[in-house]
Amino acid sequence: MNAQNTTPTYITPGPTHPVNYGPPPPPPPPPHESRIDKAYVTSIRGILKFACLIFSFIAFICVVSTPQCNGNHAFLASVTWLVMIMQTIIIIAFLFRLKTKFIGIDFEFLDFFATSHDALYLLIASSVTIHYCRLPGQIAGGVMGIFAFIFLAADAVAIFLARRDEPVSNSTGVR
Repeated sequence: MNAQNTTPTYITPGPTHPVNYGPPPPPPPPPHESRIDKAYVTSIRGILKFACLIFSFIAFICVVSTPQCNGNHAFLASVTWLVMIMQTIIIIAFLFRLKTKFIGIDFEFLDFFATSHDALYLLIASSVTIHYCRLPGQIAGGVMGIFAFIFLAADAVAIFLARRDEPVSNSTGVR
């Protein structure tokens, strides 16, 4: 054997890759925007809504698990249940970015109206329950309702301050 017929020892045998000198491949598509807004969960408004849900649920459990108190407990139980339903609907609307899908609906105003409305009803129902019921479970439910009211009132203030600072995009001044 001579030196021309042998393969060099510094080249490792293996599959060869063809070289393509054509146009470069197209860039990968941009990452798809998630359908879930993860930033809302960790925002102040999201945290206040989740805290309100927790305290409303605790108030509901406290009121329902104790004996009846002249029907006053039913008012707080129904208000806390309706608050949990409404705030869950609002969380779902913001979490799944329904604001971008339904352009004609002003979700910020809807959120402010529902939150302030729920806060007012929670304050009234909790105050009535604390005043007229003397059972410890009923009073605990009323106190938890007051805590839920505080979180809802803080959320309503946060919504109001956020809406106040945003510029009006319509040139006619009508929203």
